Amino acid sequence: MKLSTRIPALALALGVGLQAQAGDDILYQVSTIDALLAGVYEPVAQVGEVMEHGDFGLGTFEALDGEAILFEGQIYQAASDGTVRLMPETAGTPFMAVTHFDRDLALTPPAGQTFSDFKDWLEAALPSRNIAYAIRVDGHFDRVRYRSVPRQTPPYPPLAEAAKSQTFFERKDISGTLVGFWCPAYTKGVNVPGFHLHFLSEDRQHAGHLLDFVLTEGQVALDLTDDWSVDLPMDPSFLDADLESDRSQALHQVEQGKPAD
Repeated sequence: MKLSTRIPALALALGVGLQAQAGDDILYQVSTIDALLAGVYEPVAQVGEVMEHGDFGLGTFEALDGEAILFEGQIYQAASDGTVRLMPETAGTPFMAVTHFDRDLALTPPAGQTFSDFKDWLEAALPSRNIAYAIRVDGHFDRVRYRSVPRQTPPYPPLAEAAKSQTFFERKDISGTLVGFWCPAYTKGVNVPGFHLHFLSEDRQHAGHLLDFVLTEGQVALDLTDDWSVDLPMDPSFLDADLESDRSQALHQVEQGKPAD
């Protein structure tokens, strides 16, 4: 089952250096963020199938087994024990969002920014808050903090409960890439409104869901998406899940790495 929403990028006043063409870019995802928050961790696709729709993105693996980073056509697992490994294309995923990354806009952030500073700065620079952006940040970090979650066992708990066993990591003086998306407020329930980024170190030895950083220097590349495609699972775990509740608070806790109340 597919829900596709067209977003007419060319109708916007998009600024200097922007080269997006309508129809060029699609944000493709399997399942929804609210389903993941509800504990729907059964695989709905193999990552190889998802990679047919993009070479850049993020998500997780079957049973919530770590963080997924799709970068330059390679799919990495950031496990809760701190290891990073390439995953086979047969690995299952309950949620993943990807695109074929093609830079539309390049920006240079001020040195010394924290993640909070960065979010304010980049949101002020976005051509529009009503479309989604794939975000790639290549840089050197004074400090970066990230997390991963361990594999769960059935019956699966909601994500906020599963995140109580998350593992936190912090690295200093490290180079790497941030991979992810900024999505508009109206995508609540389908994707993560605002920023959702994963970190991958330059040596591919450290990775996870980004929580905070201090940036030494870096470059930002944005890819506008003018088409959004969501494949909805026909699995009973999805069809029978309670997806009517407002999970905004739970999502905020999970994204910030905070334990459930």
